[in-house]
Amino acid sequence: MTQNKGGIEVAKRLLRSRGILYNGCPESLNSIQQALISASDANPRINVHFEEIILSRDGPTTMTLMGAHGIVIGGNIAPGMNTLWIRNDSTENVNHICKSIVELASAGYPGCSGCVDDTEWSESEWRNTELYGLQ
Repeated sequence: MTQNKGGIEVAKRLLRSRGILYNGCPESLNSIQQALISASDANPRINVHFEEIILSRDGPTTMTLMGAHGIVIGGNIAPGMNTLWIRNDSTENVNHICKSIVELASAGYPGCSGCVDDTEWSESEWRNTELYGLQ
């Protein structure tokens, strides 16, 4: 289950955000946008917009979130500890993130009681695991 925690945390951060500055893979962007549309259909309180989009196949995908710490998917250089880092940018990981977005929104997140764990995210603990991602 540890393998899925990073993807769930990405989904939680995206759902809590009001705006996203996106720089990265076009295919990942399309998948995440579709998941957020499905999430808003399932939970009308979800209102997340992409404020800026820069498409690039070079380097990791970065998302700067308004109202939450950022996210980096991929790359070999760890970002600062305030940024959630999913080391592997595989299609499988992005699909898991998208599935988590829809599942959490359908359960009423954010704002639901007991639909996800309420423990504080620890980026240092996450990075110290052997998995460094969702694989």
